[in-house]
Amino acid sequence: MKIYFQKKFLPAFALFFAVLTLALILQQMNMLVSINIDFIRIVNGILFLIALINYRRLSQVDLSKPNVMVRSVMMGTMLKFIVFGGAALWYATQKKAPIGIYNLLIAMGLYLSYTWIEIGWTIIKKDA
Repeated sequence: MKIYFQKKFLPAFALFFAVLTLALILQQMNMLVSINIDFIRIVNGILFLIALINYRRLSQVDLSKPNVMVRSVMMGTMLKFIVFGGAALWYATQKKAPIGIYNLLIAMGLYLSYTWIEIGWTIIKKDA
């Protein structure tokens, strides 16, 4: 698959591996705040897979129809909401301990970072 080696997808790869590396380093350290490293890794993996799906979908959009571009971006946003809503419901029914404010803030930061990258793909595609 040539999608993995395109320069436009490089920021998503870099973010994924940077978070993964940081999680592995923090797992070995003794921290003052309680961060669930497994939760952060799972959130990072889900966001990376959704970014990969959205990149493939955005690369196939026809630019001559702006209506299609708007629908495509909205579909990507709805896909994220559905996946994360389902994951949150599943986590709430399976896990008895609370998630924690630091884990939620880190997850939201990752969500915003991946969304920023996807918006960049849309702007690059529109300008091309």
